[in-house]
Amino acid sequence: MTDSNKLEPIPSDVLDVSDLATMLRIHPVTVRLKAASGEIPGRQIGNRWRFSRKRIMEWLADSRAI
Repeated sequence: MTDSNKLEPIPSDVLDVSDLATMLRIHPVTVRLKAASGEIPGRQIGNRWRFSRKRIMEWLADSRAI
């Protein structure tokens, strides 16, 4: 049983530019440029980009993504 006063970390299903840049080991500006051009699947909400971890993993598994 877990202590109700402690929160367990939950892996985020939504990544921001910084998260994705770290994951892909590329510069955040590159992430923004590739997302804006449609090369990386993502959604722009206002002036911020968000990425689905599941969709990114599918994109990486797709041989055409490379």
